[in-house]
Amino acid sequence: MFWEMAISAPEAPTAALQQLLEKLGHSPSVAAATLTEPHALLQEARYWGIPLRRSGDSLSLEYPHAPLSATEIAYGTGIPESRIRVLPACASTNTELLDNPGDPGICLAESQWAGRGRRARHWSSPFGLHLAMSMAWSQNTRINPALTLVAGLGVFQVLKNSVKGLWIKWPNDIWVKDRKLGGILLETRRLTQQPLPHETKFRASPPHGANLLVLGLGLNVHHDTSLPDSAVSLAQLHVHLSRSQLAGQILQRWQADFARFDRDGLQAFLPLWHDAAAPMMGQIVQISDIDRYYPALVRGIGTDGRLHVQETGKAPVWLSAGEVSLRPIAS
Repeated sequence: MFWEMAISAPEAPTAALQQLLEKLGHSPSVAAATLTEPHALLQEARYWGIPLRRSGDSLSLEYPHAPLSATEIAYGTGIPESRIRVLPACASTNTELLDNPGDPGICLAESQWAGRGRRARHWSSPFGLHLAMSMAWSQNTRINPALTLVAGLGVFQVLKNSVKGLWIKWPNDIWVKDRKLGGILLETRRLTQQPLPHETKFRASPPHGANLLVLGLGLNVHHDTSLPDSAVSLAQLHVHLSRSQLAGQILQRWQADFARFDRDGLQAFLPLWHDAAAPMMGQIVQISDIDRYYPALVRGIGTDGRLHVQETGKAPVWLSAGEVSLRPIAS
C-alpha cells in the first residue's frame, strides 16, 4: 500500500491546519487575513507534505494531478453525489466513517497521515498521489470475514486487463509479481446510536443495534519517490487512470459483487479467486503468526475464506486471516 510511517510527536496536524484543510475542501481558496499566523500554517503544511500555497492574499492547495471528484465518481455508479465525501487530508478514511456513522457512506482523501493496515500498522499517503477510499454500510446479520476477499477480487477485476502480473495475496493485498500495489482493510463497530440514514445499493439500512462495516482501500496510483522497493504504483506499470475513474469503477464492481456475495456466499467467487491467487496456490509460502515463522504449502481456500495449508510432515490446517500473515518465498 503506501509507505510505512513511524508515528511520533507530533502525531497529527494541529487543529488550526485541520480546520483550514476542511475549509479548502469546500472552497478553492481561503483569505489569509481570516487565519491566525498563516505563515506558521504554511510551514506546518510543508512538514506534512501538504502542498499549501500562498498567492497574494489567499491560501490554496496545489494539486500534483487531477483532484478527486465526487461528481466523476458518482457518474455511472448509481451512488448519489451527496453520499460521497472528498477530503483534502485526514487521519484515515476508515476512521472518518467509523467515527461519523451518520456521514455519507463513501469517503476519499487526497492524503492520510495515519491510515491503518492489518496488525495495527500505520501508513501515510502523500497528497494527491494515491487512492485512499472507504465505504460504509450497516447490517444486522453476522459479519462474514470473507467479504475482504470479495473486495480484493473486485479490484482485481477492474485492473486485470490493464496490469500484467496482477494477483491477490490472501487475504487482502493486491500484488503485481513480487511487489505490493494496494491493500484492503475491513473494520466493524456496533451501532449503539442511530443507524446509517442512507441505503446502500445492495442493502437497506437496518434498525438500531446493527453492525457498522467500513471497508478501506489503499491503491498506489501516481509516481511516488517515497514508495519502498517492495511496493509499486500503476504509473510505474505505465497504467494511467485517474483516481476518480478508478474509484468509480471499483465502487460499481463492489456493489454488484457484494450483492452476489450476500445471496450466494464465497462459493460463487472461488473460480475467480483461484485465478486471481494463482501465483500462491500450490506454492510454498512463509507464514508468520504471533509465535513463529514457518514455510507451508498452500492447498486452497475454503468457502469461509480460510486458507488451507500444510507444513512438511504435519497434517493440513485451516488458517483465519486475523491469525496469520504470509509472504511468497522467492524462487
